[in-house]
Amino acid sequence: MSDSPYLMSNVHPETAARFDGLERTLDSISTGHLERVGISAGARCLEIGTGGGSIARWLAHRVGPDGHVVAVDLDTRWFRHDGSAQLEVREVDLVTGPIPEGPWDLIHERLVLQHIPARLEVLDELVARLAPGGWLVVEDFDTGEVRTTDRGGPDHELIARMATAFNGLLAERGGASDFAADAWRHLRRRGLVNTGASGHVVFDIGGEGFAQVTAANARQVHDGLVALGISAEDIEHFIEVLSDPDTIIGTPVLVTAWGQRAT
Repeated sequence: MSDSPYLMSNVHPETAARFDGLERTLDSISTGHLERVGISAGARCLEIGTGGGSIARWLAHRVGPDGHVVAVDLDTRWFRHDGSAQLEVREVDLVTGPIPEGPWDLIHERLVLQHIPARLEVLDELVARLAPGGWLVVEDFDTGEVRTTDRGGPDHELIARMATAFNGLLAERGGASDFAADAWRHLRRRGLVNTGASGHVVFDIGGEGFAQVTAANARQVHDGLVALGISAEDIEHFIEVLSDPDTIIGTPVLVTAWGQRAT
């Protein structure tokens, strides 16, 4: 594994497959929430953990040439820019900063805060950077328990065992299994208004979407899984299962929580 303090470092070559699968699996959920809070022409947006840049590009299209989108990640090598003048990408460590000041009409993060041990301090910083009336939308997986799908499937036990092991590796690197489940309360405690939350699970078959993400993750953390006692043969079989169209796999619950800074 990478020497990065974060389990899913962007340095690993499997990152491209992971980002592609996440975009295909989750982008429609994320953009649906962002449309609901309302992103208008001319808005100022901060995208946290931009990955390949799909949400940042979508935001840039929504805000138009009079808006401004800043997309940040610890490592932006996989970011695909579309040439929009209103779209800027920066490499930023959210813990050491500096986080772009704003003020922002929208701040969105997906699958970032759950990985950062100082997540609540970073959350404080994000709230402080909202413009009056600005929205914060946070999206993370609830991994407090392994909730599987297709429980009658032939490889259910292996899929559940690998999910449990992967969550153990996340915890070893400071990831939080329950941040997503508590996110709504965290936003309320910080004085945001018009708050709410919802959860989504996406099903995929082998070789598609989240199965692609899971296979890429397994390759990336192979050595860590072995260190937890998972055999190399089981990991290889798991990756084969994830390419089988007969396999049905679901994401953890993606919890989206939102809130608005009072005007």
